[in-house]
Amino acid sequence: MADNDDDLCIPRSAMYKLVKELVPQVRLSGEAKDLIVTSCNEFIHLLATEANNVCEKQSKKLILPDHVLLALDNLGFSEYKEDCVDVMKQMQEEVDKRKKLRNKLDKPGIPEEELLRQQNQLFAEARKQQQMMENAEEWSKVQHEAQLALQRQASCSNSCSTQNPLANSNTNSMNPMNLSKNKEADEDDDDNYD
Repeated sequence: MADNDDDLCIPRSAMYKLVKELVPQVRLSGEAKDLIVTSCNEFIHLLATEANNVCEKQSKKLILPDHVLLALDNLGFSEYKEDCVDVMKQMQEEVDKRKKLRNKLDKPGIPEEELLRQQNQLFAEARKQQQMMENAEEWSKVQHEAQLALQRQASCSNSCSTQNPLANSNTNSMNPMNLSKNKEADEDDDDNYD
């Protein structure tokens, strides 16, 4: 039976939060908080029972806000009626706003075919941008790899020339132009010996 009563109660954490918001400067003991929760639950049960009685007296099957307001009168809480009406109006305004927003989303005033065309256009633009980004990334990679290859080639040629200084002189002597000059010089030397 206790579990069933807990199911019909206001959640304790919600009540604790409400009390803390209403009187933030006051600290309450756990027993005081529990007493407030129990009192609120009892008041709600009492009000709901009286509203149900009013509803049955009017041969209605659905409890309406007017039944709750009459129940407040019957229980001697007439001074709360005005606050209840104000809260009820605020709630109705919120419900109306949500309905209007839902209707705007359901019926935006643009034909469905036009919305579909716009959506497809947005998808195409997104694909195009994605492709451009991928191409730019690929181009950047190619440029980076080419730059690395040039750096490797430059470092290799520098290291080769510093490791073998005779390589330059050997390549010069092996050059066909240098060979012909060397051959002429040899012939001139031969003439001197004759």
